[in-house]
Amino acid sequence: MSKKLRRDPIYIAPEIIGWLDEDNNPIVFDEKNNQQLNPSNIDDKIIIYERQVKDWFLSPASNLVKYRNKNKGFIVLMICLSYLEGVEQYRQGIQSHGNSRNFFVAALERMYPGLHSEYNLREFYSQARCGLFHSGMVQGKIIINNLFPNSLEFDGLDIRVSPKKLLEDVENDFNEYLTELRATQDIREKFDKMYSNI
Repeated sequence: MSKKLRRDPIYIAPEIIGWLDEDNNPIVFDEKNNQQLNPSNIDDKIIIYERQVKDWFLSPASNLVKYRNKNKGFIVLMICLSYLEGVEQYRQGIQSHGNSRNFFVAALERMYPGLHSEYNLREFYSQARCGLFHSGMVQGKIIINNLFPNSLEFDGLDIRVSPKKLLEDVENDFNEYLTELRATQDIREKFDKMYSNI
C-alpha cells in the first residue's frame, strides 16, 4: 500500500518528504508547493497518492512511449498492470489478499464495460500479469504492439495489447478516480480507510 513514515526522513511521494518526530507525530512537507501536509487529512492523502501514482509510475511510463523504441512496451505494460489491482483496492475499500485476479478483472470491467468477457479478462490476468510478475515475461498468448488499433483485443489464441493505448486508458481512469475522490463521499470513505502513511 502506501509508504510508511519513519524516524528518518523519506520521500513518500515525489517532492513530498516525511518523518516521525521524537513524539511519533508525523511531519510531512510538500517541497513542490512549499506547504505542510497532514497525512491524517483525506484531502492531503489524496495529494500524496496522486503524486505517487502520477510521478513515480504514469508520467515515467508516458515518457517511455513518447519515443519509438520497440523495447519499452513491456515495462509500460508492467506499470499499467500494477495499477489495476491497486486502484481497485482503494475503490472497493478492502485489500485484495488472495483475491488479486478478481480485483484485476473488476478494474478492467470498470474501464471497458461490456467490451470483454470475464473469461478473456481472467486469461489476460494469467497470461500478462502473472507472467510478468511471477515469471518475468508474458506467456505465449500475449502480443504487444503500440500500432494495434485497440488497447486490448482477444483474437482466437492471441491477446493483443497496445501498451500505449492501455496506458492512455489507465491515465484516464486515474484522473476520473481523482475527480470522484474529491467529490463523492462513499468513495472518499473507502479510500480514507485504506490509505495511510502513518
